[in-house]
Parts: sequence; structure tokens; C-alpha cells
Amino acid sequence: MLNATLIQRIEVTPELIIIRVKPDGGVPEFLSGQYVALGLYGQAPRPEGFPPAREEIEGDKLIKRAYSIGSSPQQNDFLEFYIAIVKDGSFTSRLCMLKQGDRLFAAPKIIGTFTLHDVPLNHNLVLVSTGTGLAPFISMLRTSSTWSPTRNIVVVHGVRFPEDLAYRRELEGYARDHKNFTYIPVVSRAGPDWTGRRGHAQKLFTEGVLELSPTTDHVFLCGNPAMIEETQALLESKGYTAHSKKHPGTLHLEKYW
Repeated sequence: MLNATLIQRIEVTPELIIIRVKPDGGVPEFLSGQYVALGLYGQAPRPEGFPPAREEIEGDKLIKRAYSIGSSPQQNDFLEFYIAIVKDGSFTSRLCMLKQGDRLFAAPKIIGTFTLHDVPLNHNLVLVSTGTGLAPFISMLRTSSTWSPTRNIVVVHGVRFPEDLAYRRELEGYARDHKNFTYIPVVSRAGPDWTGRRGHAQKLFTEGVLELSPTTDHVFLCGNPAMIEETQALLESKGYTAHSKKHPGTLHLEKYW
């Protein structure tokens, strides 16, 4: 049942990791913003010192959890994931033990509707995330079809501490290289050395930092449900409608837990 190999593990902090996974059958076709289930058996070890898992899992049971893909669909060698380690969780407390070359499960089917499929190339993107909710936006930015000279792109990443700003160098590089790209990191528990924005990502909408129009600016929200619900209510009061296949809109939502 284990049908994929972990080929790289990057520790952002002790609680945040980036992993690259190579499925045995190759990387399936997918769209940026989609997700896939990863899995490990209950018999997989957990670190000493971690609290007991909230749920007891039998050794022969496959534990599966869904994660947004951070790599581009144009990357055919592996799938990348940005994952928070939950010490009393059933899956990530096992996943964090994996080393390069270890085996895991990756579902053969990649799914999800949190994509740019229905966004015209001349419409702007405002990509707002908290924590590991940044992953689908990294996939979008790494994909050439996302970029258009007629489109402005803003990425907002809300975290607790500056060291939680994964992909910061990459995002700062996009800001240097593209006049139509803006990166706004927001830190809620920064020390005195942090010179950037403080607070929570959703405050950028109430403070007038982001002035948007529902006719030209598509907003994507991914991460903490509290952030999504607060921002959704604010934007809907300004004329935004949540997007669905049956009822297209310019507000796209992906609750991460």
C-alpha cells in the first residue's frame, strides 16, 4: 500500500516542515491549488517525548490526511508539501519521523476546486493565507500560466513568528523580479526586531491596505477558518460572492482544518 518515497525533508522550524514526495507511478496531472491524501500505517513510530495521540490507531490501519500541493504541475519529479507538525495528532506526529528514502502512501488521485481555472487572465489575484495555507499559492506562483502582464498579484502570509515565514526568500524574489507582484508578510507575535506588518492578515482589509473591486480582483483565502470567516463576511459586505461551479464568484475559499 505504501506507494511513494520521501526524497527530501526541509525543516523550517521544529513544528513546520517541507517535504518532497515521489510517487512510484510518477506525478499525476493536476492543477495548482489542488490537494492529495498522504498516508502512513498506525504502526509507524512517533517521537519520544510527544504527548499521546488524541486517537488510538491500530497498527495495520492506514492513516490518511489531505494536503495542498506546493509544487507546480510543471514539476514532474515530485510533489511538494508544507506541513505543520501536530504533536498529539495521529498522522503528522508519525510523518515527522520520516527520513529521506522512507516510504509512505500518496493517493493516486489529486482533487480540489481551489484553482485558477475560472479566473480570467486580465483579473488580479489577492492570495491570502495563514500558516501552511500558503502551499497552494506557492504552486500557483511556480506555474508560468499564472503570470500575465495584465494581472497584479498580491500574496499575504499571516504567521505567529517571523521564523514561520516559509518560502520568504522565494516570495521576496518574485517581488524583486515582477513589478506586478507584492508580498505582504504579517506577524502576530513578533519581537522588537521585526520591522514588517504586525497583527493578523484579515486586518489588511479593514485598515485599507488592500482596496479591492469584486469585478476585477479575485480573492483566494486559505488557512485558519477564523481568518476566512471574518474576511469572507467583510468582503461579502463589499459585493463579493463566494465562488462555486454553479454560482461563479470572485471570492474563493479553502478552510485548512
